Amino acid sequence: MKKLLCMFICLVLGNLSFAQCPTPSGLYVTNITHNSAIANWNAVTSVDHYRIRTREVGAANWMNLLNINSTMTSRLLPLLQPSTAYEWKIEAYCDSTNQLNSSWSVIDTFTTSMFLPAPFNPIITNTLSDLQCNASTELLLTVSQSADEPDIEISIITSDGGSFNIGSLSASDSVGYANLTTTINTASLTISLSLKVGLITSPNSAIINAYDSTGSLVGFFTIENLSNGVQVTTSSPNDGNNYTSAYTSNLYFSNIFINPPTSGPLHFFADIESELGDQFNDTDMVQIWCNTSINENTKEAKLLKIVNILGEDSPERKNTLLFYIYDDGTVKKKIVVD
Repeated sequence: MKKLLCMFICLVLGNLSFAQCPTPSGLYVTNITHNSAIANWNAVTSVDHYRIRTREVGAANWMNLLNINSTMTSRLLPLLQPSTAYEWKIEAYCDSTNQLNSSWSVIDTFTTSMFLPAPFNPIITNTLSDLQCNASTELLLTVSQSADEPDIEISIITSDGGSFNIGSLSASDSVGYANLTTTINTASLTISLSLKVGLITSPNSAIINAYDSTGSLVGFFTIENLSNGVQVTTSSPNDGNNYTSAYTSNLYFSNIFINPPTSGPLHFFADIESELGDQFNDTDMVQIWCNTSINENTKEAKLLKIVNILGEDSPERKNTLLFYIYDDGTVKKKIVVD
Protein backbone atom coordinates (compact mmCIF):
# COMPACT_ATOMS: atom_id res chain seq x y z
CA MET A 1 0.00 0.00 0.00
CA LYS A 2 2.81 2.42 0.85
CA LYS A 3 4.51 1.49 -2.42
CA LEU A 4 1.39 2.30 -4.45
CA LEU A 5 0.90 5.58 -2.58
CA CYS A 6 4.50 6.58 -3.29
CA MET A 7 4.09 5.79 -6.97
CA PHE A 8 0.89 7.85 -7.09
CA ILE A 9 2.55 10.86 -5.40
CA CYS A 10 5.53 10.64 -7.77
CA LEU A 11 3.27 10.57 -10.80
CA VAL A 12 1.26 13.56 -9.57
CA LEU A 13 4.36 15.56 -8.72
CA GLY A 14 5.94 14.62 -12.03
CA ASN A 15 2.87 15.79 -13.97
CA LEU A 16 2.73 18.99 -11.95
CA SER A 17 6.40 19.71 -12.65
CA PHE A 18 5.90 19.35 -16.40
CA ALA A 19 2.80 21.55 -16.27
CA GLN A 20 4.70 24.45 -14.77
CA CYS A 21 5.44 25.98 -18.20
CA PRO A 22 2.37 28.02 -19.19
CA THR A 23 0.60 27.30 -22.46
CA PRO A 24 0.61 30.16 -25.02
CA SER A 25 -2.76 31.73 -25.77
CA GLY A 26 -4.33 34.48 -27.84
CA LEU A 27 -3.45 32.95 -31.23
CA TYR A 28 -4.29 34.90 -34.40
CA VAL A 29 -2.84 35.40 -37.90
CA THR A 30 -2.06 38.62 -39.81
CA ASN A 31 -0.47 39.68 -43.12
CA ILE A 32 -1.89 36.70 -45.00
CA THR A 33 -0.65 36.47 -48.60
CA HIS A 34 -0.70 33.72 -51.21
CA ASN A 35 2.52 32.17 -49.85
CA SER A 36 3.03 33.37 -46.27
CA ALA A 37 1.35 34.61 -43.10
CA ILE A 38 2.41 35.92 -39.69
CA ALA A 39 1.42 33.90 -36.61
CA ASN A 40 0.86 35.88 -33.39
CA TRP A 41 0.39 34.92 -29.73
CA ASN A 42 0.47 36.41 -26.27
CA ALA A 43 3.81 36.51 -24.43
CA VAL A 44 4.51 33.74 -21.91
CA THR A 45 6.43 34.53 -18.70
CA SER A 46 9.64 32.64 -17.88
CA VAL A 47 9.74 31.05 -21.33
CA ASP A 48 13.06 30.00 -22.91
CA HIS A 49 11.80 29.41 -26.45
CA TYR A 50 8.78 28.33 -28.51
CA ARG A 51 7.92 25.72 -31.12
CA ILE A 52 5.23 26.13 -33.80
CA ARG A 53 3.58 23.40 -35.83
CA THR A 54 1.64 24.11 -39.02
CA ARG A 55 -0.03 22.00 -41.72
CA GLU A 56 -2.73 22.07 -44.35
CA VAL A 57 -6.12 21.34 -42.87
CA GLY A 58 -6.74 17.61 -43.24
CA ALA A 59 -3.06 16.69 -43.69
CA ALA A 60 -1.54 14.01 -41.48
CA ASN A 61 1.91 15.49 -40.85
CA TRP A 62 2.93 18.72 -39.15
CA MET A 63 5.77 21.07 -40.21
CA ASN A 64 7.86 22.36 -37.30
CA LEU A 65 9.35 25.82 -36.72
CA LEU A 66 11.87 25.29 -33.92
CA ASN A 67 13.77 27.39 -31.36
CA ILE A 68 11.71 30.55 -31.68
CA ASN A 69 13.23 33.22 -29.46
CA SER A 70 11.55 33.90 -26.10
CA THR A 71 11.22 37.61 -26.86
CA MET A 72 9.11 36.97 -29.95
CA THR A 73 5.33 37.03 -30.03
CA SER A 74 5.03 36.62 -33.80
CA ARG A 75 6.63 34.44 -36.45
CA LEU A 76 6.51 34.32 -40.25
CA LEU A 77 4.93 31.14 -41.63
CA PRO A 78 6.71 30.72 -45.00
CA LEU A 79 6.40 28.45 -48.04
CA LEU A 80 2.60 28.28 -48.07
CA GLN A 81 0.40 27.46 -51.06
CA PRO A 82 -2.20 29.86 -52.53
CA SER A 83 -5.90 29.48 -51.67
CA THR A 84 -5.18 26.82 -49.06
CA ALA A 85 -6.58 26.35 -45.53
CA TYR A 86 -3.95 25.90 -42.79
CA GLU A 87 -3.97 25.23 -39.07
CA TRP A 88 -1.27 25.92 -36.52
CA LYS A 89 -0.49 25.58 -32.83
CA ILE A 90 2.32 26.56 -30.48
CA GLU A 91 3.99 25.30 -27.30
CA ALA A 92 6.40 26.97 -24.90
CA TYR A 93 9.62 25.60 -23.36
CA CYS A 94 10.74 26.94 -20.02
CA ASP A 95 14.24 25.50 -20.21
CA SER A 96 16.93 25.16 -22.87
CA THR A 97 17.01 21.34 -22.76
CA ASN A 98 13.53 20.88 -24.28
CA GLN A 99 12.39 18.98 -21.18
CA LEU A 100 10.10 21.48 -19.46
CA ASN A 101 7.45 22.25 -22.07
CA SER A 102 3.86 23.42 -21.95
CA SER A 103 0.84 21.75 -23.43
CA TRP A 104 0.04 22.54 -27.03
CA SER A 105 -2.14 25.59 -27.48
CA VAL A 106 -5.57 25.51 -29.05
CA ILE A 107 -5.43 25.21 -32.84
CA ASP A 108 -5.95 28.34 -34.95
CA THR A 109 -6.85 28.26 -38.66
CA PHE A 110 -6.47 30.61 -41.64
CA THR A 111 -6.64 30.50 -45.45
CA THR A 112 -4.05 31.94 -47.80
CA SER A 113 -5.10 34.34 -50.55
CA MET A 114 -5.31 33.64 -54.27
CA PHE A 115 -2.12 34.24 -56.26
CA LEU A 116 -2.51 37.04 -58.83
CA PRO A 117 0.61 37.33 -61.00
CA ALA A 118 1.78 40.77 -62.08
CA PRO A 119 2.24 41.47 -65.82
CA PHE A 120 5.71 40.91 -67.25
CA ASN A 121 7.00 44.48 -67.42
CA PRO A 122 10.67 44.81 -66.40
CA ILE A 123 12.19 48.28 -66.31
CA ILE A 124 15.51 48.65 -68.19
CA THR A 125 17.80 51.69 -67.99
CA ASN A 126 21.24 52.31 -69.46
CA THR A 127 23.54 55.00 -68.08
CA LEU A 128 26.91 56.31 -69.32
CA SER A 129 29.16 58.34 -67.02
CA ASP A 130 30.68 60.22 -69.98
CA LEU A 131 28.73 61.19 -73.11
CA GLN A 132 31.66 62.54 -75.13
CA CYS A 133 32.36 60.73 -78.40
CA ASN A 134 35.26 58.23 -78.43
CA ALA A 135 35.54 58.39 -74.63
CA SER A 136 36.10 55.28 -72.48
CA THR A 137 33.18 55.39 -70.11
CA GLU A 138 31.48 53.58 -67.28
CA LEU A 139 28.37 51.73 -68.45
CA LEU A 140 25.58 50.89 -66.00
CA LEU A 141 22.78 48.49 -67.01
CA THR A 142 19.87 48.38 -64.54
CA VAL A 143 16.98 45.90 -64.52
CA SER A 144 14.13 45.99 -62.00
CA GLN A 145 10.92 43.99 -61.58
CA SER A 146 7.86 44.26 -59.37
CA ALA A 147 6.81 41.48 -57.02
CA ASP A 148 5.05 38.48 -58.62
CA GLU A 149 6.20 39.20 -62.17
CA PRO A 150 7.37 36.16 -64.16
CA ASP A 151 11.10 35.51 -63.71
CA ILE A 152 13.47 36.65 -66.46
CA GLU A 153 15.09 33.72 -68.24
CA ILE A 154 17.09 35.40 -71.03
CA SER A 155 18.10 39.05 -71.39
CA ILE A 156 19.78 40.44 -74.51
CA ILE A 157 20.76 44.13 -74.57
CA THR A 158 22.28 45.55 -77.76
CA SER A 159 23.33 49.03 -78.88
CA ASP A 160 23.54 50.69 -82.30
CA GLY A 161 26.96 52.16 -81.59
CA GLY A 162 30.01 52.02 -79.37
CA SER A 163 32.22 49.05 -78.56
CA PHE A 164 33.80 47.08 -75.73
CA ASN A 165 37.59 47.36 -75.45
CA ILE A 166 37.96 43.57 -75.46
CA GLY A 167 41.42 43.71 -77.02
CA SER A 168 42.81 45.25 -73.82
CA LEU A 169 41.38 42.50 -71.56
CA SER A 170 42.96 39.32 -70.21
CA ALA A 171 41.58 36.44 -68.16
CA SER A 172 40.89 37.38 -64.50
CA ASP A 173 40.89 41.14 -65.23
CA SER A 174 38.37 43.05 -63.15
CA VAL A 175 35.76 44.74 -65.34
CA GLY A 176 33.29 46.04 -62.75
CA TYR A 177 30.74 44.81 -60.25
CA ALA A 178 27.07 43.90 -59.86
CA ASN A 179 24.57 44.12 -57.05
CA LEU A 180 21.02 42.97 -56.51
CA THR A 181 18.60 44.32 -53.91
CA THR A 182 15.51 42.22 -53.21
CA THR A 183 12.99 41.33 -50.51
CA ILE A 184 12.76 37.83 -49.07
CA ASN A 185 10.07 37.08 -46.50
CA THR A 186 9.60 40.84 -45.86
CA ALA A 187 13.35 41.30 -45.19
CA SER A 188 15.49 43.43 -47.51
CA LEU A 189 18.58 41.69 -48.88
CA THR A 190 21.49 43.04 -50.96
CA ILE A 191 23.84 40.73 -52.84
CA SER A 192 27.13 42.18 -54.14
CA LEU A 193 29.25 40.52 -56.82
CA SER A 194 32.58 41.25 -58.49
CA LEU A 195 32.93 40.88 -62.27
CA LYS A 196 36.07 39.39 -63.83
CA VAL A 197 37.01 38.14 -67.26
CA GLY A 198 36.53 34.38 -67.41
CA LEU A 199 37.49 33.64 -71.00
CA ILE A 200 38.32 35.66 -74.12
CA THR A 201 36.36 33.66 -76.70
CA SER A 202 37.34 35.79 -79.73
CA PRO A 203 38.78 39.22 -80.54
CA ASN A 204 35.23 40.56 -80.22
CA SER A 205 33.68 38.49 -77.43
CA ALA A 206 34.36 37.45 -73.85
CA ILE A 207 32.71 35.56 -70.99
CA ILE A 208 32.43 37.58 -67.77
CA ASN A 209 32.27 35.66 -64.47
CA ALA A 210 30.45 36.89 -61.34
CA TYR A 211 31.90 36.07 -57.89
CA ASP A 212 30.37 36.54 -54.45
CA SER A 213 32.17 37.89 -51.39
CA THR A 214 33.69 34.45 -50.65
CA GLY A 215 35.21 34.23 -54.13
CA SER A 216 32.75 31.56 -55.29
CA LEU A 217 31.59 31.61 -58.92
CA VAL A 218 27.84 32.26 -58.91
CA GLY A 219 27.14 33.05 -62.58
CA PHE A 220 28.41 34.38 -65.89
CA PHE A 221 27.32 36.28 -69.00
CA THR A 222 28.77 37.29 -72.37
CA ILE A 223 29.79 40.59 -73.93
CA GLU A 224 30.28 41.04 -77.67
CA ASN A 225 31.21 43.64 -80.24
CA LEU A 226 28.82 43.58 -83.19
CA SER A 227 29.35 45.17 -86.59
CA ASN A 228 27.68 48.32 -85.27
CA GLY A 229 27.42 48.30 -81.49
CA VAL A 230 27.65 45.86 -78.59
CA GLN A 231 25.61 43.04 -77.06
CA VAL A 232 25.29 41.79 -73.46
CA THR A 233 23.60 38.40 -73.03
CA THR A 234 22.58 36.98 -69.65
CA SER A 235 20.55 33.90 -68.70
CA SER A 236 19.21 32.83 -65.31
CA PRO A 237 18.70 29.26 -64.06
CA ASN A 238 15.09 28.37 -63.30
CA ASP A 239 14.45 28.50 -59.53
CA GLY A 240 11.31 26.37 -59.79
CA ASN A 241 8.60 28.92 -58.96
CA ASN A 242 8.66 31.05 -62.17
CA TYR A 243 7.81 34.27 -60.29
CA THR A 244 10.01 36.89 -58.68
CA SER A 245 10.02 39.05 -55.61
CA ALA A 246 10.57 42.78 -56.14
CA TYR A 247 14.22 43.51 -56.98
CA THR A 248 16.65 45.89 -58.65
CA SER A 249 19.79 44.56 -60.36
CA ASN A 250 22.74 46.76 -61.40
CA LEU A 251 25.45 45.64 -63.82
CA TYR A 252 28.36 48.08 -63.77
CA PHE A 253 31.19 48.05 -66.37
CA SER A 254 34.22 50.16 -65.42
CA ASN A 255 35.60 52.04 -68.44
CA ILE A 256 35.62 49.18 -70.95
CA PHE A 257 32.86 50.69 -73.09
CA ILE A 258 33.96 53.15 -75.78
CA ASN A 259 31.46 55.69 -77.04
CA PRO A 260 30.77 56.07 -80.79
CA PRO A 261 33.14 58.38 -82.71
CA THR A 262 30.36 60.70 -83.87
CA SER A 263 27.76 62.79 -82.08
CA GLY A 264 24.09 61.87 -82.08
CA PRO A 265 21.67 59.49 -80.36
CA LEU A 266 22.99 56.16 -79.03
CA HIS A 267 20.23 53.58 -78.64
CA PHE A 268 20.12 50.53 -76.38
CA PHE A 269 17.61 47.80 -77.25
CA ALA A 270 16.35 45.26 -74.68
CA ASP A 271 15.01 41.86 -75.78
CA ILE A 272 13.89 39.93 -72.70
CA GLU A 273 12.05 36.61 -72.31
CA SER A 274 10.47 35.25 -69.12
CA GLU A 275 10.53 31.68 -67.84
CA LEU A 276 6.89 31.43 -68.96
CA GLY A 277 7.63 32.58 -72.51
CA ASP A 278 6.54 36.24 -72.11
CA GLN A 279 8.38 38.61 -74.42
CA PHE A 280 9.39 42.18 -73.56
CA ASN A 281 11.13 44.73 -75.79
CA ASP A 282 12.25 48.24 -74.91
CA THR A 283 14.48 51.01 -76.26
CA ASP A 284 16.55 53.49 -74.27
CA MET A 285 18.57 56.40 -75.67
CA VAL A 286 21.43 58.68 -74.64
CA GLN A 287 22.84 61.62 -76.59
CA ILE A 288 26.54 61.51 -77.55
CA TRP A 289 28.33 64.79 -78.23
CA CYS A 290 31.74 65.77 -79.61
CA ASN A 291 33.99 68.75 -78.89
CA THR A 292 34.17 71.09 -81.88
CA SER A 293 36.59 73.95 -82.68
CA ILE A 294 35.12 77.00 -84.39
CA ASN A 295 37.59 79.16 -86.33
CA GLU A 296 36.22 82.65 -86.58
CA ASN A 297 37.67 84.55 -89.52
CA THR A 298 36.85 88.05 -88.44
CA LYS A 299 37.52 91.03 -90.73
CA GLU A 300 36.61 94.66 -90.61
CA ALA A 301 33.35 95.42 -92.42
CA LYS A 302 33.70 97.62 -95.54
CA LEU A 303 31.77 100.88 -95.62
CA LEU A 304 29.49 100.98 -98.65
CA LYS A 305 27.91 104.40 -98.32
CA ILE A 306 26.65 107.13 -95.99
CA VAL A 307 23.08 108.40 -96.17
CA ASN A 308 21.08 111.08 -94.37
CA ILE A 309 17.74 110.67 -92.64
CA LEU A 310 16.02 110.90 -96.06
CA GLY A 311 18.04 108.01 -97.42
CA GLU A 312 20.00 110.21 -99.73
CA ASP A 313 23.71 109.72 -100.26
CA SER A 314 25.70 112.14 -98.17
CA PRO A 315 29.31 112.97 -97.46
CA GLU A 316 30.49 112.93 -93.91
CA ARG A 317 29.25 116.02 -92.10
CA LYS A 318 29.68 117.28 -88.57
CA ASN A 319 26.77 117.92 -86.26
CA THR A 320 24.44 115.97 -88.60
CA LEU A 321 22.71 112.61 -88.07
CA LEU A 322 24.04 110.19 -90.68
CA PHE A 323 23.67 106.45 -91.35
CA TYR A 324 26.77 104.38 -92.21
CA ILE A 325 25.95 101.24 -94.23
CA TYR A 326 28.51 98.37 -94.35
CA ASP A 327 28.94 95.29 -96.58
CA ASP A 328 28.15 92.84 -93.73
CA GLY A 329 24.62 94.30 -93.49
CA THR A 330 25.18 96.39 -90.41
CA VAL A 331 24.04 100.00 -90.18
CA LYS A 332 25.54 102.42 -87.73
CA LYS A 333 23.95 105.69 -86.74
CA LYS A 334 26.44 108.47 -85.99
CA ILE A 335 26.59 112.16 -85.18
CA VAL A 336 30.07 113.62 -85.45
CA VAL A 337 30.18 116.54 -83.06
CA ASP A 338 32.42 119.48 -83.88
